[in-house]
Amino acid sequence: MLLPSLVYVALSLFGDGAGAHDAAAATLLGRLFDPAWNTDNRGVIWTTIIVVLFLSGFGLPMPEDIPLTLSGFTTTKQLGNQFVLTSFVLTFAVVSTPIVLGDLVAYFMGRRFGFSLRERSRLIAKAITDKRLTRVQHWFDEYGNFTVFLGRQVAGIRFVTFYTAGTMKMPLLRFVFFDFLGCLVSVPLWLALGYLTALYGKGWLDVASKRASAVILVGTAVAIVLLVVFARRRKARRRHTGP
Repeated sequence: MLLPSLVYVALSLFGDGAGAHDAAAATLLGRLFDPAWNTDNRGVIWTTIIVVLFLSGFGLPMPEDIPLTLSGFTTTKQLGNQFVLTSFVLTFAVVSTPIVLGDLVAYFMGRRFGFSLRERSRLIAKAITDKRLTRVQHWFDEYGNFTVFLGRQVAGIRFVTFYTAGTMKMPLLRFVFFDFLGCLVSVPLWLALGYLTALYGKGWLDVASKRASAVILVGTAVAIVLLVVFARRRKARRRHTGP
């Protein structure tokens, strides 16, 4: 019963809030905000978070923001509503590992099967549409390896980006580096959002989550601008030096 309850309360807390008026949801929310409950059930909580993050990494339609925010939230509660830097660094490592591993599944699928898999699997065909594929291939032409970093920031395009990197036989260590670099940008923000939610409650989250999305959007836009500048300078350098 704990696992379905945890999923339900997470959706109530980090979703649209519709279930928050229900008595059962209110009870579950009360438990979730209890430090002792988080500590007693940390095994199930962290297992759920890790599994969801891993599955979302290679294409399943599961948002990463909910388990990441929940990670920061439960870490804070398990620490007795305190911030301990070493604990949050450990949390970052714990949640980043399944994210990167899930991304590697997409990478190795592309490396092993190529785009011909779209013709044999309806699921892959739905995930790698012509529109998404054209977009990602344009990014690789313009930004090179930084496309992996950029793809990690854009929901709905991640799987296509990592799959394409695999088909291009991008060096494994290079892929992991840029993927992890992408985690360094977005993951700490969601962990911080979870920390502040643990302290100030769901009402604060409803307002702050919109601002967090705006921050990610602005950060991604800045990254795109920097990548465009980098790509143009690289092209200009190539024209100057010749083939």
